[in-house]
Parts: sequence; structure tokens; C-alpha cells
Amino acid sequence: MLCPQCQRYNDDERVVCAYCGRTLERELPDADEAELMRFRQGRHLRQQESQEETQPRHRRSAGASRAFEDPLPPESPESTGEIYGRSESLANTGFFYGDDNMENDRAEQERKERADAAQHAMPVEDLVKRRSRARRARNYQRAVNWAHVTIAAFVLLIMGTLGFLLFLRNTATGQVMVARWGYDASAEAMWIVGEECFDRGEVDRAIGYFTAAREKNKEAGEPNADGLMLLGEAYEAQGNLPAAEEVYAYVYTTVQPSLAEAYRAQVRVLREQGRDAEAAALLQIAYQQTGQPTFRSQRLDILPSIPTVDVAAGYYTERKSVQLLQLQEYSVYYTLNPLAVLPEEGILYEGPIELGEGEHELRAVAVYGDLVSDPVKVTYQIYMPTPLSPEANLAPGTYNSARTNVRLWKRELDDEELEKNPGYAATLDDEVAQTVTIYYTIDGSIPDADSPIFTGEPIVMATNGYMTLRAVAVNGYGKQGNMKEVEIKLNLRTKSPKVYCTEDTLGALKLGTTTQDAFLRQYGEGSSKESVWLPGIDGECVRHIYSWGYVTFMKTGAGWLLAEVYLTSNEFKPPRDTAIGMKEADITAEFKDYGQVTSPSGNRGLYHDIKSSDKGKIYVQEDGGKIIRYRTGTPDMHVWQLDYILDGNGICTAIRWLYER
Repeated sequence: MLCPQCQRYNDDERVVCAYCGRTLERELPDADEAELMRFRQGRHLRQQESQEETQPRHRRSAGASRAFEDPLPPESPESTGEIYGRSESLANTGFFYGDDNMENDRAEQERKERADAAQHAMPVEDLVKRRSRARRARNYQRAVNWAHVTIAAFVLLIMGTLGFLLFLRNTATGQVMVARWGYDASAEAMWIVGEECFDRGEVDRAIGYFTAAREKNKEAGEPNADGLMLLGEAYEAQGNLPAAEEVYAYVYTTVQPSLAEAYRAQVRVLREQGRDAEAAALLQIAYQQTGQPTFRSQRLDILPSIPTVDVAAGYYTERKSVQLLQLQEYSVYYTLNPLAVLPEEGILYEGPIELGEGEHELRAVAVYGDLVSDPVKVTYQIYMPTPLSPEANLAPGTYNSARTNVRLWKRELDDEELEKNPGYAATLDDEVAQTVTIYYTIDGSIPDADSPIFTGEPIVMATNGYMTLRAVAVNGYGKQGNMKEVEIKLNLRTKSPKVYCTEDTLGALKLGTTTQDAFLRQYGEGSSKESVWLPGIDGECVRHIYSWGYVTFMKTGAGWLLAEVYLTSNEFKPPRDTAIGMKEADITAEFKDYGQVTSPSGNRGLYHDIKSSDKGKIYVQEDGGKIIRYRTGTPDMHVWQLDYILDGNGICTAIRWLYER
């Protein structure tokens, strides 16, 4: 039986081919197929029968080549190739010419064909035809199989292509390959390929990859700090420092505030642009965020050195004069206000800072251009010993005669009092604390540094009515003690003048009441006028100049009213029969005077009601002249001020009358 797979014959009893293992199909051969088989085996059945016994068979020796000599006559169809070619014979018969057993196989095959024809009761020619048709069907089947093979190969190609595409799409290695080819890939692949470009010196191309990767990370909400640092370095290499600055700032403000490398890179960029002040500020933030001491050291190297003080912080019992020192001799700004901002709200240091009693927080910074040092901060507590209030030989009461021998002295404590006051006892050995100056007043004012000093000369209190002696002791540290106050009443036969009041006017004029129109109608426009500003008057003012002086009017809701009169001649009648050309003593005699002596400055208090605005005092001027000044309050809460201006000889040369609102 012929195997449709390998084209070899098997025994009719076999079910499976002995050569290839394929299942055999049993078919009834026909005569045509048998005849065709005989032709393909190199024999013509009819000639075979007549010539089989007469023509000898040629065999080749073992080991011969596949070439053979055709034993058929040269003119036979088989030898001429009219029926078939040798390649067809080899392909269709399955025999290899040159084998030692080829002739025996042919004879055996013919015998089987004749037996099959006899078994099926048909001529051999019909059996050959039948088998030929079967062979053609098998050949067709084999053609269909090749189509299947082609389809299978195409399917395998498609599957391989899809697999490769999946590899490129879903694996890290594949995405890197895609990125290298210039196509869109994952952010991780973009970072990797960008770094490869950067390492090769392809900076612009690397920036392109890095930028694309950054955008992908941003969309995913997963920024890559290491990749961003590479992008910043690429911008630096490109010379685009603003872009590098933006990237580094984004890293340490948004992505990873504790990443030290981001701060270092940003400081490098800032300093390269000459922005040392910003670099120093960033180093402070970097130190706070990372805790790395190198940031603090680098910051101190950039900034000016911190100022120093020559007086250590601490507790003191005396005034202190503090000097600020700066090694580089840069400008130093300081403040004693704990809320002030340095250096903007500070004071330029130009000399020693004087500190009195109290608690002081001194802060100072050195400034060089835009660079500001860290501040020095020093706290001082200055509490000087407090002197005791002075003693006086005047007791409160009513007296019928003047007190002409009033004295003051420094108070001393006995042993019992010292035990009760250990703080003061501790100052007994302090020479500065025990050096005391006594200031006093009898004009009704509070003693201060512009009050008379008791030098041992007796104090005279000789004004009728109530008088008050007030005195304070001030030690060498400038610390003032409690005030000594003694009030007495003197019933004297003499009558003292009154204090200056609103009844005291210049002729018929009244401050704050006389109108400009009324004055100008009576005295004219004057030689000229000008706009001026007056102390104590909030508003527009206009001044008219005359030969005897000038007058000033102020603009109010009620119109232009009299605000000032200045006389250099007696054009108007001054109050209380005073006049220009009078001496100091003659003028003061017309008003209240408690007889207080002058202070070390040369000023002298005449009277002072601390409960009202009534006050009289003589002030010494720089040119040696003086001003006798009286002030009084008005019912509508304003002030009238009357000044007598004296020359160096004590003669009145001018009178000034002024309104304050």
C-alpha cells in the first residue's frame, strides 16, 4: 500500500506507515493508476512483459554515485524523457537510483500491483488509473497543507510583531529603546535616555528629554527629585541660570525640602550671579530644613562679621556707655526697641550708646551693600541705688512772717533703719551712690534738672499766701529719689500781684476774637503781607507788616481772626503799665513772683500752677538776652502767651502776644 505522506509502499496488512508513522488509507487501485505507476518506475507494463526475461538488469556496485546508466534503449520514451523526467521519477517513485536493491524493489512492486489487480478483479490498467486519481487528490491535499503552513507562518509573524510591540510598550527596557528612537515613552525612560545624552555632552537634547519627563511626572503627581536635579545641572551647563534657579527652587520648596543638594546647587547659582545676600538667606533656610552645620558655616563666611560690644550683658548699678565694634569696619545699625526691624528701622551707629536706669535690649547688625550680618543681642539691667529724700528745716503750717533761713540736707539712716533697708545699706560704701545733689523749687513747679540746686545758701520764702517747697535728691548715677514736699501759708501784710490772665490785653485787641476786617479798617493793610506758619496753630495764616511790627491772622471757621501781635514800639498799650524800654525787674514786679533763684542754666521760675496752664518763667537766650514768658489758659481750652523780649542789658526791646489752639 502506498503511503500518502512519504510515497513508500507498505504491506497491505499495515495500518500505519513503517517509514513515517502516518495512518494508511486503503484504496482500490485502478488500471490507469497501475499503468502510470509503471511508467513512473521506469517501465512500460506491456513492454515489461515482453522484455522482462530478455533484457538483463544492470546493478551498480555499492558505494557508487547517484548517477546511473539507463538500461533502456536510447529510443525508448523513458530514455528520451517524453513521458517523464528523472527528477519526476525520483519525486514520485520514492526510489533513489543507484541503490543496490533498486531492481529488486521494482520487481517486487510489479508483483504487488498484479496481485492487487487480481484481488480486485480489474485489469492492471484500471488499477493504475484509479491510483493515479488518488495520487492527484493527495497532491492537492499536500498543496492545501502548504497554504496552511503559509498562513501559520503569517500568523506567527503577526504574533511575533505584537509580542515585540508589547515588549516595547510594557517593559522598562523596551521603553528605553522607544525613547532612544525618538518616540514618546515613559518618564523613567526619558530620564534615562536624557542622562545618556547629558553624559555624551548633548546638552540641548538632554534638556529636551528631561523637560518631557518632568511634564509626565507632573501630570502623574509624582515628581522625580533626582531627575530634576539633572535638569538643573543641564540648564547650568547650557548657561541658562534663571531656568536652573527655577528648577532647584521647585525641588526644595515643593518636592523635597530636606534635599541638601538642591540648596547647594541653588546657592551656587545665586553666587554665580553675584546675589550673595539671597544666597545667605537661603543658607539659613537650608540649615533649618536639613540641620547640616556646613550651611551655617558657609552663610557666616558670606555675611559681614557680627558686631561686638565692649560692655558685657548683665546687671549694673550705674549708667553705662556701650560701644559697638565691627572687624571689617562696615556700617552698623542698632536699636533698643525690641519690635524694630534691622537694619531698616535701626539707628546708624556713630558713637557710644548711653544707657540709663532700666532694662535695655541692644541689638545691632553690620551692613555691607545688600549683605546684613546676624544680629548681636545684649540685654542690660541697670538699677542704680535710689537716694533717700532730703531733709528740710521747714515744717508745714501757717506763718506770719517770711521764712528766710530754709535749709535742705541729705538724709541719713540710723542702724535700725539700715537693718530694715538692706538694699540701701549695701550702697553706703559706693562713693558715687552716696554723692547727692539736691534740686528744689518754691515757684510751685516740680524739681528737675533745670531747677535751682541747694548749695547751702538759705532759701527765702517771702510771698504772701500759700507757698510749697519741693526738693529731690539725685545721686552720682543720676538716680533720683522720692520728692520732699512742704506746704506753708504766709500771712504777710504785703500784697502780691496776680498771675497773668486773659484780662491782660494789648489795648482793645483780643486774641482769637478780633477780626481781620476790623483790624485792617482801623490800622490799614500795612506795607506788605505774606503767608506764614505759626507754632501751635493748625491752619493757614497771613501776616501784615507795619512800621511798628506785624500782626498775624489765622483762618478759622468763623473767618480770619487775630493770632499774633509783635510790637517793637508802644503802638498799643501793653498790660499792667508795662512798656517797651522797661527793665526785667520792673516787668516781673507787675506779675506774681515767688522769688525763686536762678537754676544752673540761668533760667528762673516765677510761678507755676501745675493744675492749670498758668506759668511764668524767664529763659536765657543764646545771644545773652532773655525772654520773660507768661502763659494762661482760656475758658475755651486755648492758651494766650505773652513774651517780653530783653536784650543783653535786661531792657525790653519787643513784646510778642501769641494765640495757641
